[in-house]
Amino acid sequence: MYYTSIAYDQMDGLEIPPYFICPISLQIMEDPVTVATGVSYDRASIERWLTVYGRDKCPVTNQTLVDRTLTPNSTLLRLIQSWAACAAQLPAAATARSNPRFDLSDVLRQLRDTDAELQRRGLKKVKLLAEDDGDFDSMACMEKAGVTSLVASLIVMRNTDLVQDALDVIDEATIVLQHLKPSPQAIKRLAESNNGELIRSLSSILQRGSYRARTHATLLLKSIFKVVDEGYKSNPPPDLFDGVVEILKDQNSARSTNLAALSILTEALALGKNRAKAVEAGLVAVIIELLIEENGDRRSCEAMLYILELACGRAEGRAAVVGHRAGVAAVVGKVLGVSGGATERAVRVLGLLCRYCRVAEEMAEVGGVAKLCMVVQVEGSRRSREIAKEILGMHLRTWSRSPCFPYSYSLPY
Repeated sequence: MYYTSIAYDQMDGLEIPPYFICPISLQIMEDPVTVATGVSYDRASIERWLTVYGRDKCPVTNQTLVDRTLTPNSTLLRLIQSWAACAAQLPAAATARSNPRFDLSDVLRQLRDTDAELQRRGLKKVKLLAEDDGDFDSMACMEKAGVTSLVASLIVMRNTDLVQDALDVIDEATIVLQHLKPSPQAIKRLAESNNGELIRSLSSILQRGSYRARTHATLLLKSIFKVVDEGYKSNPPPDLFDGVVEILKDQNSARSTNLAALSILTEALALGKNRAKAVEAGLVAVIIELLIEENGDRRSCEAMLYILELACGRAEGRAAVVGHRAGVAAVVGKVLGVSGGATERAVRVLGLLCRYCRVAEEMAEVGGVAKLCMVVQVEGSRRSREIAKEILGMHLRTWSRSPCFPYSYSLPY
């Protein structure tokens, strides 16, 4: 390898990335290989460990190596080569000959440039590496080298009158950042810097970005809302809810994208002040339509009912459900229809509606009373039965006069 001739005194003052150091020799790896436990070592060191010393365990994890296959870590090798070339100030031509496809120093230079075309070239190289390899070591190395931070900085929109070239760079940077899969610590740091500038930009992309950028922005925001401090969730950008609603309305959205959008809403609506904003963005109507179309996906159904329950914690949310011609029926349809969790969430929503809204007659017409009776008798969890009993107690006199009342069920009163 060309970089083995670099004397260590030439690297004085430079911080050697820890991922480049062999855990056995504590030297920069010349031929990195990965063992079955996922740890990378220099080939000569790990071979000596296994054969000369007769060890059968991974030196780092102490796990027994049943499979002793040594897999070349080409990604790590390329990163070490690029870093070593920069450290020794080798001519650019030598670096290009060693690896014309990926030069970390060249990528960093292109990402820092103000020219949109150069930025796109840098993003393309990072994306190729992330898509082709996608292993933890390479992602961690790029994060350590500052690639992830630079990609995130390209997403931030400080000028509302951006030209198309700049918008294209923003879209591509959004896609690449998701491919890089930043660690929870990194995504938290990036999201909270400059008072949540990245969150604001991604929220805007949900509405005006390309289809692929909107998809990746949704996935990024899901990761962000899982880790950021409560202050960033309690006062999200005004267009966040509009954008998430648009994602859910898009019939072409993948299931993973919809689940990510629902996860964002779950995190944001847990804070009461956001519920009115979400309702104003048309969330309730979209959730009801999705519930009607949902055909048994337990995870998404439970998430939607939970979001509906949170929205119904406010008068605006309850009014939106009752005002939708299929609102009550959509919730009733999920009682005993999907899972125990979905049943409990649906009964909770019905409890809020029956307590504060005039829905007794509609509940009887759409079969809600019969469902509640079934929950009370045999089908529901303890909490579901308690809420169902409470609802029946509130409206028993009214429902007993209705021709839709299920007299075949004996009520526990």
